[in-house]
Amino acid sequence: MNLLLRDANLCLTGADLPGPLGDRSIAAVRTDSREVKPGDLFFCLKGERFDAHGFAVQVSEAGAAAIVAERALPGVSCPVILVDDTLAALGRLARFWRDQTRAQVAAVTGTAGKTTVKELLAQTLAHPAGGGWSVAKNHKNFNNQVGLPLSMLATEGAERAWVMEVGISRPHDMAELGVIVAPDLAVVLNIGPAHLEGLGDLSGVAKAKAALLTHLRPGGVGLCSLDYPELWAAAKAVRPGVIGFSAMDATAKYFARFVEALPGGRGLYEICARGETFTAELPACGAHFAENAAAVAAACAELGLTPAQIAGGLKHAVLPDQRFRCVDAGDWRVVDDTYNANPLSMRRSMEAAKLMAGEGRLVLVLGDMKELGPGAAGAHEELGALLPGLKPAAVFFAGEHAGAVAKGAGAAVAVAEVSDPAEVLAALAALPKNGQPATVLVKGSRSCRMERYAKVLLAGLCAADETEGGRA
Repeated sequence: MNLLLRDANLCLTGADLPGPLGDRSIAAVRTDSREVKPGDLFFCLKGERFDAHGFAVQVSEAGAAAIVAERALPGVSCPVILVDDTLAALGRLARFWRDQTRAQVAAVTGTAGKTTVKELLAQTLAHPAGGGWSVAKNHKNFNNQVGLPLSMLATEGAERAWVMEVGISRPHDMAELGVIVAPDLAVVLNIGPAHLEGLGDLSGVAKAKAALLTHLRPGGVGLCSLDYPELWAAAKAVRPGVIGFSAMDATAKYFARFVEALPGGRGLYEICARGETFTAELPACGAHFAENAAAVAAACAELGLTPAQIAGGLKHAVLPDQRFRCVDAGDWRVVDDTYNANPLSMRRSMEAAKLMAGEGRLVLVLGDMKELGPGAAGAHEELGALLPGLKPAAVFFAGEHAGAVAKGAGAAVAVAEVSDPAEVLAALAALPKNGQPATVLVKGSRSCRMERYAKVLLAGLCAADETEGGRA
C-alpha cells in the first residue's frame, strides 16, 4: 500500500491534514494491537468480547502513525482520527485504496469452493505458464468485513489483478462488502444450504450471493453458474447480461467436465471456452470439481487468457491447506478437507473420495455441519442417507449429530461416534485389508477442529508404515 496519512484522514473525515504529519507514509493497516509496528495505521474495532480502544496506549507506544477511533483517547501520543464507526471506516479506506490502483479486481462468492476457486484463479493468472501477471489475493480466507478490507489494504497497488473472495452469512453482508470490493469481474460459484441461521432458506442464499453482481463497476463482467436454477434466476434478475458457466450444460459458453482420475489425487478435465475445447490437469479429481474448472476457465478467458495459458496455469496450481489436500502414508491416503463443511460441500467431498478410492477401502471421518438452524438434524439425517451408496469400510462421526447421521444411514452402514482422534487411529489398525490402498476423508465444520483428526491419523499411519517396512 502506498498511502499518506493525509490521504487516510481526507478519506475518513473529509478534512485535510497539512504539514509534515500529513506527509507521513502509512506502513500498513492493522486491527490487531499485537502486530502494530512503527508507521502503521491502527483501527480500534469493537466486538462482542473486545474493544480495541483499550489498547490505544499500547499501540501508540509501539510507534503507530495514527489511530482510528470512535472516541477520544487520553494518554495517546500519536494522532487520533475520530469516526462514527471504525469498522465502516476500515471499509471506506479499502475502497478508497482500490480506486487509486489500476488493478482489475475479480471477486468470488459462493456456498462451497470459493476459496479454492480464488486460489486457482490467482495462481493461474500469476504462473508464468498461465498469464504471468502480478496478482494479489486474500490472505487465506480473510473474506468478511474485517478480512476483505485488510486484504485489499495489504496490496502494493501495482498489481495487474486482485482476486478477492467474498464471504457472507447475513442478508446485509453483501451490501457492505460489495461496495468495498467494487469488482470488475464477479464470479458467483454456487449455492447450498449453508448459513441458514442468517440467510433463511435456499432462496435467501441465492439472492444474497447474486447481489454481488449489483456492485460491478461500469463495464464489468458477471459470471454465474447455470447449474442452480434459483441462483441463475436471482442473477438474471439483478444482472440480465450475466454470463453462465456450467458443469452440466455442454452448450454453455463456458463448460467443464471431469474426464479421469490421475495419480496423486489429481484429475483431468475437458474444458470448453468460447467454442474452443481443450484439456487441463487440476489438483483434485471428481465431477464436482468440474464446476471449479468451469468457473476459473470462464474468469481467465474473460480477463484475456488463451486456452493454452489457462491449461498451463492450472497444471501448476496447488490447493490451499485443508481443502481436499491428499497425503499418502504407505497404503493409506489421507484427504484433509477440514476447513469447513456444509451439506453441499460434504456430499461433494464424499463422492470425490469414493471416486479416488476406486476398488480400495473408503473410510469417512466426519464432524458436525454448523449454522444450519432448525433444520440441522434433518440435514445430518440426509447426510447419513448418502452413506449406503458410498459403501464405506468404516464411518466415524465426531459431534452432537452423530445420532442423526446414524439414523439416516440405517442398518446398512454402522456409524461410530468418536470424541478423540486416537479412537479412529486404533480402529483403522484393526480394519481388514483387501490388498488395495485405502482412502480416508476427514471433514467437518471449522469449529469442530477436524484438522486434529487429520494430523493424528497422518502421523500415526506414517509411523505404522515405517514400522511395517522395518519388519519386512
